[in-house]
Amino acid sequence: MTSETQPRVIKVDKSNLLDLKNACDEALREYLENKAGFRQSHRHTDTKLILGYLGCAFAAAGSYYGYIHPFELSTTKFWTAVSVFFYYLFNVLMMAYAYLVEKNTIFAGSKITPNGTQTIAVESSVKQYHPYYDMAFDMKVDHSKSASSASSAAPKKKATHQEFSTAFQYWFDEDGVLAQDAFEADIAKFLANTEATHLE
Repeated sequence: MTSETQPRVIKVDKSNLLDLKNACDEALREYLENKAGFRQSHRHTDTKLILGYLGCAFAAAGSYYGYIHPFELSTTKFWTAVSVFFYYLFNVLMMAYAYLVEKNTIFAGSKITPNGTQTIAVESSVKQYHPYYDMAFDMKVDHSKSASSASSAAPKKKATHQEFSTAFQYWFDEDGVLAQDAFEADIAKFLANTEATHLE
């Protein structure tokens, strides 16, 4: 007896814009990785984790040093101050990275195509009291490793930026359930539109 895999139902509170955005973010990541063939890069997450772990390592080292040495000693106070300084430094760096580098990026990935290596970064955002899902697709294609461009005088790398916006009402029914087919059809159209700019 075989059982068919049922698509996962995504249901949210339609009155909460953040819930709507998070649901679309999750569905978009799944589509790009599972159906569009992109392999997700975890560079942003890994960078923030490394900075966070470094901060915790300094905090733990300072705590341990203060545990095995009397706090009244000037050396203990010095190394405690050093560990606290680096703990806050790495946390500030982590927040700065998220704000200045990662920004609103919800997916970054790449895939190999006949025309070369294609990389994509997708940002999403919502504005308060504005029920629209705003997306920005940044795509780059590196033609340097493709056979078709070996003797071509065309640029080896090409980048494009496309922005799209869709009202949540087109993707969610009255009960707040995401219409996967409609959502994925629109994402496929946006992706095709972005990819087409490389052929112009």
